[in-house]
Amino acid sequence: MRVLIIIPIVHSFADMGSMKDALAKEAMAKLGEKGWEEQQLKIENFWNEVEKSIANLRLNPKKIRVYQDGLPYTKEDMVMKIINEAAKRGSRNYNIVKNLAEQGTRIEPTESPELLIEEYNFIKMFAEAEGEEREAAKRRYEDAKEQLLKRRDAFIAERINSTLREGEIGILFIGAQHKVKPKLDFDIKVESL
Repeated sequence: MRVLIIIPIVHSFADMGSMKDALAKEAMAKLGEKGWEEQQLKIENFWNEVEKSIANLRLNPKKIRVYQDGLPYTKEDMVMKIINEAAKRGSRNYNIVKNLAEQGTRIEPTESPELLIEEYNFIKMFAEAEGEEREAAKRRYEDAKEQLLKRRDAFIAERINSTLREGEIGILFIGAQHKVKPKLDFDIKVESL
């Protein structure tokens, strides 16, 4: 049997790479200082719980494959470089993935680089624009977002379907808006954490 444990994640600003500052500034403007601090505390508590839950599973690292939202399908040495850099920036998600890799867990490049770049460009245009152009960039992203997400989900599901082997357990860290489960092979038992 193949098993996939889906962990719906909350992205922190450390996960946003070069867009971190612009997106954090916008969130702070919307939430205010107190709201911002409360949100950061909730995100921290969320990741503490995820870490505990994974540890409590007591899985054999050699039988696990980790699939990570936003981790492009690229060379293995580049995958670990991306993971290490994100962990250094303070990403709790990538720190967990890094720790799993250090225990012998196989990390699978999960996403289409082209689709990630496409989404990045939409977000960058929005984050860097001002005034009316900002609203126009936001509308363009909103118009494309649903189809882009469907294409990303199809790619992610295909990566899982083609790499998760009989007797293995996959752990998928994925944003809550994704809908990968319906695209998985019928013989993959899906569980949630």
